[in-house]
Amino acid sequence: MILKYPDKWLKHLCGAALVFLLSLGTTYWLWQYESRNAVIDQRSRDDANVQAFAERVEQRMRAQEQVLRGVQGLFTAAQSVGREAFTRYVDALQLGADVAGLEGLGWAPLLDGSERANHVLEMHALGYRGYDIRPDGDRKYMAPLVQLEPAIAFDVRTLGFDFLADPMRGAAMERARDSGRAAITGKLTQLVETGASPQASFVMFVPIYHHDAPTDTLEARRANLLGWVVAPCRMDVWMAGLPDHAGNAVAVRIFDGIELSGSSLMFDSNPPANGGEQPAAGTLEYIQVAGQTWTLAVVPQVTEGGPRIRNNAQIIARNGVVLSVLLSLLTWVLITDRARTMVVATHMTAELRETKEHFELIFDSSPDGMVITQQADGLIIDINKGFTAMTGYERSDVVSRSIGALPIWKTPEDRRRYRNELAEHQFCENLEVALVSKAGQNIVGILSAQPATFKGVACFVGVIRDITGRKAIEDRMAHMAQHDTLTGLPNRALFDDRLKQAISQANRNRGHLALLYVDLDHFKPVNDTLGHAAGDVLLKAVAQRMHDCVRASDTVARIGGDEFVVLLPTVQDAADALSVAEKIRHALNQSFLVAPGQMAYISSSTGVAIYPQHGLDEIQLAKNADSAMYHSKQHGRDKVTLFGAEDPVAADA
Repeated sequence: MILKYPDKWLKHLCGAALVFLLSLGTTYWLWQYESRNAVIDQRSRDDANVQAFAERVEQRMRAQEQVLRGVQGLFTAAQSVGREAFTRYVDALQLGADVAGLEGLGWAPLLDGSERANHVLEMHALGYRGYDIRPDGDRKYMAPLVQLEPAIAFDVRTLGFDFLADPMRGAAMERARDSGRAAITGKLTQLVETGASPQASFVMFVPIYHHDAPTDTLEARRANLLGWVVAPCRMDVWMAGLPDHAGNAVAVRIFDGIELSGSSLMFDSNPPANGGEQPAAGTLEYIQVAGQTWTLAVVPQVTEGGPRIRNNAQIIARNGVVLSVLLSLLTWVLITDRARTMVVATHMTAELRETKEHFELIFDSSPDGMVITQQADGLIIDINKGFTAMTGYERSDVVSRSIGALPIWKTPEDRRRYRNELAEHQFCENLEVALVSKAGQNIVGILSAQPATFKGVACFVGVIRDITGRKAIEDRMAHMAQHDTLTGLPNRALFDDRLKQAISQANRNRGHLALLYVDLDHFKPVNDTLGHAAGDVLLKAVAQRMHDCVRASDTVARIGGDEFVVLLPTVQDAADALSVAEKIRHALNQSFLVAPGQMAYISSSTGVAIYPQHGLDEIQLAKNADSAMYHSKQHGRDKVTLFGAEDPVAADA
């Protein structure tokens, strides 16, 4: 038959070949498209990982600086700080427990070269017989390490090391002295030159100036320098307290400066086995920490048994080739035999439908306050200077007055809890109370009391530790972790949590919610022509207007430079969501005063997705709302588009 009908055979073969080539072309296009998307997705994940870890490193460094600032406050509040007072203070900090990553604190006074001999004799008199300033030699100024606490954690040979004699340590000390702020060294192989085995480390310095001396100018700071608070840090210990740095998903490396080399490598969470070659640099982030530049490199890891990212491009290529062959064979069969076509078409149509469905499915410092009261009647017998410094009450103000009648209690409940603890247990421990100073300043304190006998009278000795600063830092850090620093709106992390909760609630109640993606039109020209300061003013004004357009139960968040999202946890239907979206679009169409005499005009493109019609989880819902927003962008901007609708809502609708 082939010989008898050559023309028809060639025609049938050409038809099947054409179908095969078209299918391969489509498969190749889909493979390229998915490959590009995989690269973009991996780059986004790498950027998110490196930025999140950089924030944790910066937060750890700021927290460490706050601890050293506390020591600075100790020196500022007292005329002089002795070795015993310094030791007690450091012990109270509970380094390594309450202050993760910080092993110890030290003190290095500034000495004139002529004071060396007397200084060494003084240290010998304190019991340090082998103490001497190292390295030897005459120098104009010296800064030897004279105390390092907790002493049990460090080699006694560390005492006497002159930090100023080392160029790198000396440079960091001079930066701290001149700026009045904390400064760290570059990479060190030893915290103090004692001959121990090399370990990557750094030292943080905070300057201490003479009590009540002026420090408002550079000359004043140099003239009134008393010494430095020293915080030696081994990099492996410092990083061990940092969350999420040793997961299997990524390898984290930190370099001193911007040079990526073995000599500048300070930390590697996954060093190569047997000293092998270092892996690729990965995604880089340059961060400034206490005046020093660090380069953070994050490299994705593929570990045996760990999660793997599905390569959809390979699936598309493999299945596409198979499908192309099947389609060409199907075409051949359909062309050559009509009778057989009906049976084959039925089976292949079912297979194609299943294949399509399969693809879619894949798709907180000062001394403590102390007060002595009589057990019998609660009358105050005496107070210490710390109590006066904390509350502002002098001894003459409170002696012979009842502790309960003293107007330091902010709430009657705290006073009652204190009395009940003493009545029931004859002591109290770590009772957090809210107090008010004589000047009206609010104080958060930890109150403890123990029974004692004072001048033959049964008494309670109460101790109040001021934790106001620490509480404020905790509250502020908690807020910063979940809110945008410019606009004060919830950030992506907080918004994602609220979206998940809203979807769960809507699922239980069989209700609807709406997700709005809002992207500002013409924002870049405002930045380019009026400056970034004007752009920041505009973003804050946009956030306020959007917030004024929604209910108290709704959420407005900023997730990018000029990208915002709105969560409406309860809507009746799509019309409710479109009404709110139009209200926001109209509000953003009004002019903005971004500087005296400077007006800015923008618009917005909005995409709307409704749960559950447009997605059963937060990922699909967000994807569809984003898709609808881009549809508004592509159709002239200044529009609201409901996902799945043919046309966006026009600006004049």
